[in-house]
Amino acid sequence: MKIIFFILLGIIYLFLANAIELAIIKQLFFLIGLALVGIGSIRYIKERYIAVQTLAEMKEASEEEIKAIPHTQITLSSDALNALLLNEQTSMLIVALREALDEELKITEIPFNKIYEVAIMEDEVFMVKTKNHLMSGSLLGEEEELEEVDSEEDKISQLSLKLVVDHLSDPILDYIFMDNGEKPISREEDDYKEAAELCEKWFQKISVIIKRHELERVPIRHWQ
Repeated sequence: MKIIFFILLGIIYLFLANAIELAIIKQLFFLIGLALVGIGSIRYIKERYIAVQTLAEMKEASEEEIKAIPHTQITLSSDALNALLLNEQTSMLIVALREALDEELKITEIPFNKIYEVAIMEDEVFMVKTKNHLMSGSLLGEEEELEEVDSEEDKISQLSLKLVVDHLSDPILDYIFMDNGEKPISREEDDYKEAAELCEKWFQKISVIIKRHELERVPIRHWQ
């Protein structure tokens, strides 16, 4: 508020200086107006600099906290709010999420053998899905709901992985790779292509995990 007050008051003095005919008062009002606008501008620049520095420090701290989680593979969002991690040594999938940089990090650890389904979603459309076929039914919908999109002109707002896991508090997890809100982008844009490539890589990793543990559960008939 003080910054706006200084700038507005300075502008008023500059208008008055332009309207007054008396040279001495005109010059005085002009100098006062110029000084007030200058003070307001300097305060604004200083506060913006402090805010940017604080944000950078919080982002760095968030990255360090997430990277401190034991892992062998990681993908970290550009805003340092979300991360998807694999710890192959402990056979854990880890989803780390926070709503804002000043909020607590929420960490969900899922054993590999507790991951039942994974799907790539573009907005509300299931694009491709891998399921543990030893489990009956699906929490992500039946196969006929999967859609193929042929048009390269379609625009996408959100690209994400959706997982079904054996975790009663959060049985369905979402990890967002791209979220443009109300400004969808074309599939031809680099931002979409980069997000889609990364999403596909993690879909493949998790699909392998699901199929690996599906095979481990298959009963083996021993020869008599």
